Amino acid sequence: MYKKLISWFWILIFTGFVSYNALGQSDAGRPEGVIKIAKVTGEVTATKDGNTLKLSVGTEISQGYVVNTAAESSVVLVFSNGATINLAEDSSLAIDEFLQDPFADEVSVASMTAEPSVSTTKLHLSRGELVGNVKKLNADAGSSFTVQTPVGAAGIRGTTFRIIFRPDGTGRAFFSLTTVEGNVVLAAGTVNMPNETAVGQDKEVEIVIDVEVDDAGVITVTSGPSTPVIVIDTPPATQAAVAATVQQVVQAVATVVFTTPPPTTTTTTTTTTNTTKTEEKTTQSPPATQTTPRTTSGDGK
Repeated sequence: MYKKLISWFWILIFTGFVSYNALGQSDAGRPEGVIKIAKVTGEVTATKDGNTLKLSVGTEISQGYVVNTAAESSVVLVFSNGATINLAEDSSLAIDEFLQDPFADEVSVASMTAEPSVSTTKLHLSRGELVGNVKKLNADAGSSFTVQTPVGAAGIRGTTFRIIFRPDGTGRAFFSLTTVEGNVVLAAGTVNMPNETAVGQDKEVEIVIDVEVDDAGVITVTSGPSTPVIVIDTPPATQAAVAATVQQVVQAVATVVFTTPPPTTTTTTTTTTNTTKTEEKTTQSPPATQTTPRTTSGDGK
C-alpha cells in the first residue's frame, strides 16, 4: 500500500511538471510576428532600444517598438495575424508583445476572416486615438489581443473598435471605447471602475478621469471617474467617423501579403593549423500551423 501511494505521488508530480512546462513555454517558444507599414501620412517614427526609425510604406517592424505620430500625421500598421491598426495624429502606441506561430501558406490580409495561426498581441496606447480591426482569434489554442491604456485594458475578441485617450491639459483626460462590430471587454485599470465592462456591437463607453502629466509626458491616473461607467449606444456621427477610417484602412491593406520566413542558413568557419573548413548549417523554422482550432465568433463566444 505504501509503495502504491509513493508511485502515485511521483506520477502526480511528473504530470504537473509537464503541464507547467507546456504552459510556460507556449509563448516562450513562439517567434516574433511581423508588422508592415501600409500607409503613412505626415511624420511617423518608431523607436526601439534608443534608436528611432522614420516609417514609410513597406517598412517592417516587430515587438518592442513604440510608434509615434506627429500633428496631422497617421499610420496604418498591419500585423501578420491579420489585425490592422490606424493610429491617428499625436498618438503613441507601444508594441509590447507580438508573437505568432508560423503558418503554412502565403496569406492576403484583404481576404482574411481569421488569423492564420496562434498569436499573442499586447499593445499599449499611452495617448492618442486608434481604430483597430482584429480577425477571429484561435482563442482555444491560446490566442489573445489586448490594448492597454491608462484607464484599463481592452480585451479584443475579433472585432472592429476605436479607442481614444487624450489628456486635455487641465489635469483631466478623456477616454472612450467604441465597438463597431463584435465585442470588447474593458478590464479595470483605475479606481472607481467595475472589474469588467462588456462593450458590445454599436455600443461605447466614455470616461473622464483625473491625471498628472510629468515633464517627460508620462501620464499617471490620480483618480477614476466620478460617475458610474455606463454603456451607451454609439452616436451616428461616431459610427460614420469610424466607418470612414475603416474604409481607408481597407484600401491601404488591399495588396499586403505575409509569408512564413524561409529556413535561415548560417556559415561557420573553423581554422586549423593547415586548413580552413567552412560548414553551412540550415536552421529550420518551427513547424507551420496546419490545423485551425475553433475560432471565436464576432461576439466573443
